[in-house]
Amino acid sequence: MPDLPLWDVTACVIGAGPAGLAAGKALVDRGIDFDWFEKGSMVGGLWRIDNDNGGAAAYQTLHLNSSRERTQFPSFPMPATWADYPSHTHLAEYFQSFAEQHDLLGRITFNAEVTAVAPLPGPGVPGSHGWAVTAAGRTRTCRDVLIANGHHGHPKLPDFPGTFTVESFHSHAYDSPRVFDGRRVLVIGVGNSGMDLACDATKSADRVLVATRHGVHVIPKYAFGKPVDMLGSKINGYLPFPVERALYEAVLRLSVGRPEDRGLPKPDHRLLSAHPTVSAEFYERIGHGDITMKPTVERFDGRTVHFVDGTSEEIDLIVFATGYDVRLPFLAPEVFDPAGNAMPLYQRVLTPDRPGLYFIGFMQTVGSNIPLLEYQSQWVGDLMLGRCVLPAERQIRHRIAVDQAAMARRYVRSERHTMQVDYWRYIRNMKEERARVADPSLKDKVARRLAGLR
Repeated sequence: MPDLPLWDVTACVIGAGPAGLAAGKALVDRGIDFDWFEKGSMVGGLWRIDNDNGGAAAYQTLHLNSSRERTQFPSFPMPATWADYPSHTHLAEYFQSFAEQHDLLGRITFNAEVTAVAPLPGPGVPGSHGWAVTAAGRTRTCRDVLIANGHHGHPKLPDFPGTFTVESFHSHAYDSPRVFDGRRVLVIGVGNSGMDLACDATKSADRVLVATRHGVHVIPKYAFGKPVDMLGSKINGYLPFPVERALYEAVLRLSVGRPEDRGLPKPDHRLLSAHPTVSAEFYERIGHGDITMKPTVERFDGRTVHFVDGTSEEIDLIVFATGYDVRLPFLAPEVFDPAGNAMPLYQRVLTPDRPGLYFIGFMQTVGSNIPLLEYQSQWVGDLMLGRCVLPAERQIRHRIAVDQAAMARRYVRSERHTMQVDYWRYIRNMKEERARVADPSLKDKVARRLAGLR
């Protein structure tokens, strides 16, 4: 890399979970010098059940809800001997191996929480002159910052009328099914974690209730003898969305039927207009009478929960499987504010308002976003080297507006659906972005940027 007179290093990576590992490898592969800070003492993020960074969300019975082949980094396959849906212990092992084999561990400063990321002063757009990153009480300057600390670290808790006097916890804090032994359990929420925990509870609980405000489409883990996400391919990236949706609806109807025929409320939306839930056993547990579906909570009264249909139940334990808030406490709100999980970004990565600030992994998709992290990171690395360029600012802003409007039209309005991407279309988008090379007239500008001259 050329000399950098204005900064200590070219870049800084925040976080050493899957997103941070993808970002770190992309920078190493390109010879870019960078700082790398991780709040805890290990890599793997939420997949490390023993992670001491406060972001661990794994539990003893956790397995992937996406298949091995659709979850692995494209450049680093998981062992073919592993199960179709590996456990969290395998995922933790995988990320550790990824870091070791690419010689990443020695580049990470562990036990170094980032407390501030601020634009360096200078004329023009804040951030265009680089960034000051404070971690573990020390401040370093860099041209670019890659924020990869994840968006499943701050549990969201609903506010229902009344008060309850029973034990409760958010699914983020769940560890072992032993907590359910002999208890009357209420699970609030029907996302992946809610269904997983409800199924766990049926093994030893006295009674299991699952409350939801709305119906949800449940995707099985297998269809036609294959992991369900293996039925898609890169062709999906070129299909019109209505055609793709119709195909998936047909697969789902043939494999498991309609939610309302299996004991769930009828969804108020079509498939892929909200984030679906993947579960191999939820329907069976309902069919066996092990789980009782309930509408949303009207109010709590001590040990009694009242539902909006007029029924009530005595409970001993409440599990809130109610999602997460995106929080970036090291960024001042005037720099970037993800309030309400609203993050209007170009290709889910950047905003023209803050040059040099990149977000890795702040997206959701049907299936796993882990492969997409590598595509994102490769694109950002190429942008940093000038191997590809961004479109004009007006085009970026237009694309952001178009994407936000399309998301609002397609998805049920919810903070859960502010970061959605389509798996195969997103891979196609990333490849197209990397293919956008600099116009010859921009060579001098790119050279000045690489030299640190604004």
